[in-house]
Amino acid sequence: MQKKNDYFEYAKTLSNQYSTFLSNEAVKHKVLNIFNGQIPLDQFNSDLKPREFLNAFLLHHYPNETTIKSTFVNKVLFKTSNHVSIFELNVGKSRLDLCKINANSTAFEIKTELDTPKRLKQQMENYFRVFEKVYLICSVNNIKNMLPFIPNECGIYTYHITKTGKYIFKKNRLAVKSSYISPAAQLSVLTKKDLNSFFGCPNLETKDSMIDSIINNKTNKDINKIFKQSLKIKYRYKWEFLVKNSSDILEIDYQWFFRNTLSPEIVYL
Repeated sequence: MQKKNDYFEYAKTLSNQYSTFLSNEAVKHKVLNIFNGQIPLDQFNSDLKPREFLNAFLLHHYPNETTIKSTFVNKVLFKTSNHVSIFELNVGKSRLDLCKINANSTAFEIKTELDTPKRLKQQMENYFRVFEKVYLICSVNNIKNMLPFIPNECGIYTYHITKTGKYIFKKNRLAVKSSYISPAAQLSVLTKKDLNSFFGCPNLETKDSMIDSIINNKTNKDINKIFKQSLKIKYRYKWEFLVKNSSDILEIDYQWFFRNTLSPEIVYL
């Protein structure tokens, strides 16, 4: 049997090999191959199926972006209603990890212990131009490395993982409403079809010309309001599908099911 201090590398390998669409038999084969034919169930429920074991093992031993994102969704975003949350949205030159839309628009950027702050300053600039509130989600062990790269207005969630693999999230600092919001940056997040549907803008030759037209005909306040409404409408079905089926979906697969909205019964064959 492998030692616990080796588990990180095994979990990393399994994460790289895993795909939601793998059959249960294929998942079993990969797990058994990693552990030389014997699944180490000493730390988990012995009744776990190979896919369930893989989920639990990755959550416990490989806290990468996928596992942090899914546990934050599970422990924070699922706990409140009347909002639509979105996985991975292109914002400026960055890809936002998560956002939540209700009366306000809130962005969440994840930095794990495996991450550096290399892109964080640019990411913050992009997010503060589009969202009313911005939060950094960061490991307690890595927060000191990230603090110099975020503005004072940025809220902070920290997390740590207990010895039993439980994730604990704590809101350390409240976000301050952004004073840098740019209507052009908000509109650029949407497609030409969105600009036509939600803002009533004629389908002009370029997206930039449509954005200019909207800015010339609507106030910044109206653009912000419609921007939030458009994201809620556009992604409501995907989010509600995930919430409704969450008890049948493994945490590491949340984002995949959000994108594809296929029945877990069919996918987990």
